[in-house]
Amino acid sequence: MIETTDPIITPTLRPTLEVVCHQFEAWGKRRPCRGRIPEALWQAALGLCKDDSIFEVSRALRLNYNELKDRVLKTKGVGLAVGQRPDLGFVKLDLGGPIAPSECLVEMEAPNGARMKISFRGIRKDFDPAELSRAFWRQGR
Repeated sequence: MIETTDPIITPTLRPTLEVVCHQFEAWGKRRPCRGRIPEALWQAALGLCKDDSIFEVSRALRLNYNELKDRVLKTKGVGLAVGQRPDLGFVKLDLGGPIAPSECLVEMEAPNGARMKISFRGIRKDFDPAELSRAFWRQGR
């Protein structure tokens, strides 16, 4: 008798979401009762998370999002302490010193001939140019 491996749960090199969905469906139909997902299927799901988001993969395969996320973090070697957030790949940029404030000049003329010119540098917390402009436009009504 020739022994064969189960092609349904054998992970491929770069499986697509559709292929892995079919693998999960085939496994689900064959199992006699609720049981643990075979490691080969978990590995296939983890492989999908390299190209697709954890949310998309968990939804398509009907997996628990948090369990899949934990497995992804473990494969990346990220051990999180209690209360610690995972590194989501954000990069902090150090731009050196503060950026020089910008200058702005706004000139307005209302239909009644009234004119207003606003010039300011940087942003001041006690100055709202939008509100000042609205007041200017309302004054002619």
